[in-house]
Amino acid sequence: MRDIYDIVKDEIFDNINTEVKVLRVISVVGTTQKIEVCNNKWVRVGQYMTDSSNKQWKVIDIDSNGYISLTKPTGVNDIVKRQTLDVKSPIWLFGTHISANNEYLQKGVDSRLKLPIIWLVENIGEEEYDQTSNIERRSDIRVFFLDDNNPEQFDNVDYRQKVVSPMIALKDEFLRVINSNVLFENYGSCRTRPITRFGNEDEKGSIENILDENLSGVELRITLPINKSGNCKC
Repeated sequence: MRDIYDIVKDEIFDNINTEVKVLRVISVVGTTQKIEVCNNKWVRVGQYMTDSSNKQWKVIDIDSNGYISLTKPTGVNDIVKRQTLDVKSPIWLFGTHISANNEYLQKGVDSRLKLPIIWLVENIGEEEYDQTSNIERRSDIRVFFLDDNNPEQFDNVDYRQKVVSPMIALKDEFLRVINSNVLFENYGSCRTRPITRFGNEDEKGSIENILDENLSGVELRITLPINKSGNCKC
């Protein structure tokens, strides 16, 4: 029986789709282009989108219509209709608070390279089934989707629009991958919780960061029904 860590990493995380297609170019002003894409996914201000030449376009604004404004890198052509861009891939973390934080710190000091995060929290409970069931087990997992909350610049509205909303989109992509994979039976429902400031809380609010970074995002709790894969070789 495969470790649930391997299942979530290999079957879900590794199949997250970062591609978006440009539907139209709204405007080109100097080195700034405003575009409309098929799905904003988890793109946010301050992050980068990558073109097919591996050139990075910095996101400088996302307006109320969802249009994205980007700064053009030096020496590249303008973005055109039907072009494909990639949103930044999330970083994978697994483990307890302490082990996940240690692993996060080992990734360097530049948070732009370490975010966003998908963190599968340790202490996973599972219910296993016998040979009469098509389901191998049900795994209770807890996953955080996190990005920089920029506390020096963001007020509460900014937190929700510029970090929490993109992380909701990343959570939705995570669930889309689950729904498209025949290894998983229909899970029926899940529980989510937006997190404006990610930390341990008391009745007055956030009092301590869980990871050594100022983060916001979404928590997902879901019971995964995992089908028997039929890969026994005995």
